[in-house]
Amino acid sequence: MLGQRKPCDFSAQPTIHPTEAGQRYGVVHQRSHYMNNDPFFDHKFVHESYQTQDDLAIRILSHQRYSLQTENIFDAMTRHALTITHPQRILDIGAGTGAWYQRIRRYAGDHCFYLAIDQSRAMVKQLEDNLLHDTQALVRRGSAENLNDELGSFDWIGLHFMLYHVADIRDVLSRALKLLRPSGLLLCATNGSNSYEEMMARHQQAARTLGLPYQPSHGIDRFSLKSGSRFFPVPVHKVEVPAGLLFPSIDSYLSYYGSGFCWQGIPSDSHTPEIKEQLIKTMAELVRPHFEERGALKLSNTSGYFWTQK
Repeated sequence: MLGQRKPCDFSAQPTIHPTEAGQRYGVVHQRSHYMNNDPFFDHKFVHESYQTQDDLAIRILSHQRYSLQTENIFDAMTRHALTITHPQRILDIGAGTGAWYQRIRRYAGDHCFYLAIDQSRAMVKQLEDNLLHDTQALVRRGSAENLNDELGSFDWIGLHFMLYHVADIRDVLSRALKLLRPSGLLLCATNGSNSYEEMMARHQQAARTLGLPYQPSHGIDRFSLKSGSRFFPVPVHKVEVPAGLLFPSIDSYLSYYGSGFCWQGIPSDSHTPEIKEQLIKTMAELVRPHFEERGALKLSNTSGYFWTQK
């Protein structure tokens, strides 16, 4: 038996929208032509993006400092989930450095068991260090594609900001649903479509200015708030929250751009320190007039999450 949980705030009542019924059950051809050619799905690219915590830390810190959201999406999602069911066991797939873990402990208390899975050695090491003194938490290295019943059953399962990297999204979601206990929650946070299109337009211009091979990446849009509902084998709800970032200086913007966005659409065999430096310098020239004129630069975005109860 698990002990009493700490009191939780149940005041969050986000508006939820049932997804379009016509998209719920259709057959989805997930390996389209662009997926086979998009560097976003290159294992080397994914490995580069998460082989150290440095780039991810830059992105997380940027969102903490410059986000236009009134409430972090993990805070809103976790508070909402607690109005539906109280967890005893939680599975966090693609946990990264533990952004959701922090909110789980803040709102759900210290007594629910938390299991984190990530395929990156660097992320696993960071999480192990962060969770060292939490006796109700474990970290494993593994991938979403290999989920199985050996992990046990869970009250909450989360797959956040990572399903667009997965080859067979529908299969992973089906596997996750099988691990849910009765009345359990499946939660999947993601972005809206065409995220940061202002940055991506300038990035394309920078790549072409340098004569680099470039193919527009559609990777993140594969599982976005607009497209994600079609991958679920069951009805889902969607919570959508306007978001965005406001960068106060060109250095803060370039740091964010260099944390991984500079490689989108560019084949991984072109990912060298020299080319990265050239891309950042070219981007600097493209955005400098904007900062000189307005003093800050806004990137538009929407984030939110899908949820379903078993």
